[in-house]
Amino acid sequence: MISTCRRKQYVEVVATHYIDGGVRPQKIVLATGQVYDVEDSREASRGKAPTTGEVARRYLVKIKGRETCLYEASGRWFVEMKA
Repeated sequence: MISTCRRKQYVEVVATHYIDGGVRPQKIVLATGQVYDVEDSREASRGKAPTTGEVARRYLVKIKGRETCLYEASGRWFVEMKA
């Protein structure tokens, strides 16, 4: 299996915040201005980001039909992008 190098990239996230404390990411905006609509999201419990080892709230999101992880730690959102 070929491993792909990844890097941590902070992003802007447009999200819906619910009365019960739940959060649902709606869009991810990269620093380049590219906007990705989140088709589906599931909140997972705390998880470790493989590239940084940082423990963060991990969301499994679907973008353009592919599942990937979106992380939130201390109010900042990030993804793991191909380097």
